[in-house]
Amino acid sequence: MDKTYKYIEVYQDIKTKIACNEYVIGQKIPSGSELAIRYGCSNLTVKKGLDMLVKEGVLRRRSGFGTEVLRKPIERSLVSGPNIGLLNVLGEEHVDSKIHSFAIEQPSKKIAETLKISTSDYVYHIVRSRYIDSNPYSIEEIIMPLDLIPHLQPKHLKASIYKYIENELKLTIKTSHIRIRGDKANEFDALVLEIKPEQFIIEVEKIVYLDSGMPFEHSITRHLYNDFEFEAVFVEN
Repeated sequence: MDKTYKYIEVYQDIKTKIACNEYVIGQKIPSGSELAIRYGCSNLTVKKGLDMLVKEGVLRRRSGFGTEVLRKPIERSLVSGPNIGLLNVLGEEHVDSKIHSFAIEQPSKKIAETLKISTSDYVYHIVRSRYIDSNPYSIEEIIMPLDLIPHLQPKHLKASIYKYIENELKLTIKTSHIRIRGDKANEFDALVLEIKPEQFIIEVEKIVYLDSGMPFEHSITRHLYNDFEFEAVFVEN
């Protein structure tokens, strides 16, 4: 899939302009209607693109003033933290999920060690694909301990699992350990992501922890390479 979503184009172009000092810190960027004409799209599409930069802390909206540049994009930064998913970044109206499997089973020894549970315990084993504006975006394989995340249902998988964890279970998601690697698409990847077998994709392995220090998720997400962007913030102690 080579299609670039229009609001992503707005997001990327304005982000580049800020990085290149076409828009400087403190400067008011053009209005939504001006940008809509410039990019040949609707005001709502422009807003969605700008919303992403606001959530990243690059832009700030000021009542009675407009939208201004708050800071330059960080060269190496992570767009979302461990508890921020696609729905928080793009909005529920743009994201959909298809559940391929949802099972309860006992974990392998490796998964049990990762999640700090016993092989006699039970876990959810979930496979779902994610879509942005009806276009395939990623495939997720997710494993979570049943005792730690009880009563998980298909309706939560169709929406946001993290919202269920934080809003209904009242648990706090704290940190994540991420590994990123390249791979070639298998037949299932090709079918779901609508690409050719053997095409290059990005695989992200993630272990996510609660504020108690307990791991509650081991997941592997396979992305289209051209839809994937990773940034990281490095801080010297």
